[in-house]
Amino acid sequence: MNIEKYNVFIDEQKDYFHQNLQSNFKWNWNDSSWYGGTIGSGWLLSRSGKTHFTFGTIKKLKGIENNIIEPIFQEFIKSVLILSYRKSNSKASPQKLYAEFLILKRWYSALYAEKIESIHPCHLSTLILNKSFEILSENSSKTNLPDHAGTYLRLQEMLNHYGFTEQPLEFSQKYLYINRQNRTSNAKKTKALIDQLELDEDDLDKEKLISIRTFINIVSLISLCETNGEKIVLNLLLLLIVTGLRSTEAILLKTDALIKQPILDPVTKEHLTLDGKKQYTLGIQYHGAKGAGFRIHWVEPLSANLVETIFQSVLGLTEEYREHLYYIRSKNCSDFLPKTIDEIGEDYVEVDDLIGSVFGVKDTYRGRAGQRDVVIKTLKNIPVFKETKSGQGIERYYLKHDINFFIKGLANYGSEYPIDHVFNYEGKMEKIAYEDLLFIHEFRSATLQRAFINKTNIIPLNGMLINSFFGNSLSRSVFEKYNLLENETEYSKLTSHIPRHNINTFLALSGLAEHLQAMLMGRVDIKQNQYYQHLALKQRKVTASLLEKHELALYENDKRELKPDYPDEFTDI
Repeated sequence: MNIEKYNVFIDEQKDYFHQNLQSNFKWNWNDSSWYGGTIGSGWLLSRSGKTHFTFGTIKKLKGIENNIIEPIFQEFIKSVLILSYRKSNSKASPQKLYAEFLILKRWYSALYAEKIESIHPCHLSTLILNKSFEILSENSSKTNLPDHAGTYLRLQEMLNHYGFTEQPLEFSQKYLYINRQNRTSNAKKTKALIDQLELDEDDLDKEKLISIRTFINIVSLISLCETNGEKIVLNLLLLLIVTGLRSTEAILLKTDALIKQPILDPVTKEHLTLDGKKQYTLGIQYHGAKGAGFRIHWVEPLSANLVETIFQSVLGLTEEYREHLYYIRSKNCSDFLPKTIDEIGEDYVEVDDLIGSVFGVKDTYRGRAGQRDVVIKTLKNIPVFKETKSGQGIERYYLKHDINFFIKGLANYGSEYPIDHVFNYEGKMEKIAYEDLLFIHEFRSATLQRAFINKTNIIPLNGMLINSFFGNSLSRSVFEKYNLLENETEYSKLTSHIPRHNINTFLALSGLAEHLQAMLMGRVDIKQNQYYQHLALKQRKVTASLLEKHELALYENDKRELKPDYPDEFTDI
């Protein structure tokens, strides 16, 4: 146990934190929790997900008991996260760090189980790492074990560099080896992966692919979706299906993301035409995830018109939203009242003035009276400025100031940048105005259980909303709303990442070279192809079986044509 080297490790990370990360980070070194993802800040801010780094306790980790983490190990965990972030050139996402965070908690649990007098990080050993991995492997999907082992090895390498443990850590778990020259066929590598992980082919996750029934139901939604919010989310899904982009990448697309380049005749260098139409290549500029950088996705030629149509459709659906954002920005966000409310001369407005301008309420709410009731209930915590009798009813008035206060309390409009998307991209803070994003919507317009929309709060789409919309939450899905069934008892459902799985699996089935698969999918790490190759194995097996039966049937048909009196036992093939 080398305390001096350990202290050097801790002090180095603390100094880096205070000098480089603390200034725009909401939490301090000594805080018991840090937050990342969309609820994070500074270096732990990202455009998707929510991560809670709770350092003081272990709760609900599969295979290990709940426990309290001693302060010295809490500081160790923080230091490892800082070091990991540094070694990634400030590009590590909160989600990646959170995966390492959970592994470090498992190390603590295994160390605690040894009943050592002092649970100090210097007492970590190969035995401790092996024991913790054994518990993890018993409580984790075998398909995830290569990733977990990789995290162990990555953390081990970082700690061995500082040499504060009694002996160097020598954890070793070997998984599928990828030949650097990629000379091994996809089928052999896929089989090796399955054999090595002892997977049952029938256990491969078939839900990672879009079924024919779900695809038909998605097509049906094109004509069924009623509201703008529904149509905007559906258009995003269609774009994911066509391009294979990640949902986080599509959410960040800008209105000017499309680029067109003329296709030139290689001899004359003139613009090529086909059937009288000039030919172009179409690309989508986007923020690539997982270190891919700002890049261009070149659209498959047959899909180009569809991609252009999707962009045009979304721009048409969101035109009014952008006008509202331009108006709010023209006031320097001094308030968030729409133009129609500002044009009312008094300092107060009546409930009817708010319907259609601040709130959208469906006509199904028993006509105008029902719509008024919904708005009044929504504003129950806002003081009524005055009430007057009007015929058989009562007119209720609210101060514009109070309505603005209500709007400001929704959808993060009370933040420093209320109508800008601020996120950490590859170690740098980026800011995109909402009106420049392609996929924006009115707050709650894609929530299918409610017929109530906050029209003044224009926000981007997010992964949680998209997945909920398509059936991956307890909320009502679009398939349920329009009664689109997968089978006799279940509605269709899918996640925003499944379209990407589909295209990845098709590429793996095609036998396309490794580097081309990675390039087409905007992937930096070629080893990630393995995952889609093992998904493809099941599909290969089914396809091969069908082809064999088809070829056999053709063969027997040929024989029957030559010998009409062929024995009866072959007629049923």
